[in-house]
Amino acid sequence: MSYAHPGQPSARWQDWVENKPILSLLVVGIVATQLGTFFGYVFPAIGIPVLPWPLYNGILGTTIADGFNGASVEGFTVSSDAFFVGHSIHFINGIVFALLWGIMYREDVARFFKNNIVNGMSYAVVMSIISAGLLVPYAYVPNQGYGLFLFDGPDGWKLPFGILVWHLIYGVFLGLLWNPSPVPSRVDFDVTPTTRTTV
Repeated sequence: MSYAHPGQPSARWQDWVENKPILSLLVVGIVATQLGTFFGYVFPAIGIPVLPWPLYNGILGTTIADGFNGASVEGFTVSSDAFFVGHSIHFINGIVFALLWGIMYREDVARFFKNNIVNGMSYAVVMSIISAGLLVPYAYVPNQGYGLFLFDGPDGWKLPFGILVWHLIYGVFLGLLWNPSPVPSRVDFDVTPTTRTTV
């Protein structure tokens, strides 16, 4: 049995990723999302605002679905409906973005970033720009004066920085956990003529 070494996955995991690329991306998406979510909740320990994405998604989802539903962003109170809706949306997002990374982004960007972890982090930067520039200011806290990329909010630079750190954590785990062998772009056939000798 081949075990993992620092910076290198085990042969068994590598084979499974290569043989089951979509299923393995789904699993990696769940793991990366869970690990990122954990760090988002403990960010205040290092002076970054808490990022409870499941809570925000739950409030947003239940508000859109059936009115405000008793949820409150300010007090971090949330109904049981919003809790389950939020976690469902959050993990579906994490899985879908992992699939998009593995299927559409990774191979195309590999020519610029040969290291798979750096590749995952570059994807995380793109996600951070979308999140801080569009999703958070216009979906989670609309019309509250947070300004361009949230710099005018009550936390100043810390909120956009926290969003970047959160997505970088997610991207690092994508790159660490899903790293199949590169697929050759073309197959080389040996066309060297063979010579026959006749007796």
